[in-house]
Parts: sequence; C-alpha cells; structure tokens
Amino acid sequence: MRTIIQRLLVATAVLASMCGSAAAAEAEAGKDWYVALRFGYQPYQLDVEGHAAGRDFDRSASLSDIMDKTDTTILGGEAEFGKGKWFTSLGAFYQKSEVSKSNGVDGADLSFKEYVLNPLVGYRVIETKMGDMPLLVDAMAGLQYVKVKLELDLYSPTLGNNSGSRDFNFTDPMLGARAYLGITKKLGLASSFQLGGFGVGSEINTILAGSVVYNFTDWFALSGGYKYWYFKYENDEKILSRYEQTIQGPVLGVQFKF
Repeated sequence: MRTIIQRLLVATAVLASMCGSAAAAEAEAGKDWYVALRFGYQPYQLDVEGHAAGRDFDRSASLSDIMDKTDTTILGGEAEFGKGKWFTSLGAFYQKSEVSKSNGVDGADLSFKEYVLNPLVGYRVIETKMGDMPLLVDAMAGLQYVKVKLELDLYSPTLGNNSGSRDFNFTDPMLGARAYLGITKKLGLASSFQLGGFGVGSEINTILAGSVVYNFTDWFALSGGYKYWYFKYENDEKILSRYEQTIQGPVLGVQFKF
C-alpha cells in the first residue's frame, strides 16, 4: 500500500491525457445532444512486476526502448455522448509491445497485447468560475475491462529456463472525476482521475490523466499532456499468480465535437 500511495503522489504532480478529459467542456454544458470523438497516441514507459512459474520477475522498458520496437502499437480513443449535465462515454485502448531485459546472468523476454474498454456515465457537479476562468467538474462511475495476452520467457543458469503463455482478463468497477479550467476562450487545462478494482477484478486500478487543450474552433481541439495507469492483478494459479503493470508517458490528442 505504501508503494501505491507513493506512486499516486508522484503521478498527481503531473497533468495528463486526452482520453477521458473534459476538453472543450465549457461549450458542452447546457447544450442539446452533443457528440465528442477523441483520439490519442501515447509513447509510454512500461514497468512490469509479477510472480510466474514459481519465480518473481521485475522488468521495465524506457520510452526509447518502446519506440525502438518497430512492432510496437499504442492507440487510444473515446466517444462521448451528452445532454445538459449528463454524459456517457466509451474509451478504448490497444497496445502491443515487447520487453527484453537481462542483468548479464538472469533475464526475461516479455511480449504482450493488451485490450481495454472503459464505459463511463457522468454528471456535472460543479459549474462555477475562478475569477474570469470557468471551472467545470464532473463525477464519473463505470467499468473497465482489461484483457492481456502474455508470453514470458525466464532464463537463468542456476534456476533453469521457464517459458509459457497466459491470457487473462478482468472487469473492474471504476469511480472518478474530471475537471476543466478555461484559461482563455481557446486555451484550457483538463484532468481526470479514476480509481477501481477493490478486489473485484484487480486488486487496485488507478488512472491519472491531464492535458493542456487548445480549442481552435467549437468543433476541433488539440491537446498534449501526460497519462499514468497502474493496476495489480492476482489469482491462485501457479502459472501467473501476480501481475503488476505501470504505463506512463506523454499523450497527444485530437477532438472533434458535434
């Protein structure tokens, strides 16, 4: 728990992400039906820990390591529908990558694909101003479905080699909030937070995100920021009894709103 709290404190120092943000939310409040489509790209740093085949493993890949992999794919998007203070959204994320690490003696090769769906329902709880700057805050609740297809090779001259593949998935209840602060009519700051798991699917599941948003028009905006996602999954299987994953990195996003 102490490690989790430390990670949360570090992550809250950074504003992050386009997906799940309240980009251009000022113009959305009080409208009739609206549709917002958001697409993002995140070159990330990856940290993976776990226990597989009777052995602990701890591997990480820096941003440059990930970007050097020609078969790495990271895609994210979100569709949001709303009217007045209510909205519903569906976020999706897909990534494929490889991690190879060794200390000169022991090592591990990890390759995996990951699929994420994040449906949410939200309601505007605060609509006010800080001086001349509009401040909007929405409360959110929903689910997150995560599917991981994992291939792991562990090698050691003393412990021997272990190889195997494992697919697992879980669905977590998620609670969260998002906020948008309009600095000017076109420029704003967006942030979002989700916390879930609670032992239902994963043990804990945390997403922190935020971005700087520039609204070129009422229907088109660009954003740039940072996103942090951590989850810890445990089960009773001998093949893979614990899996912890942290993905964090800059996010570039685009929004179309109708």
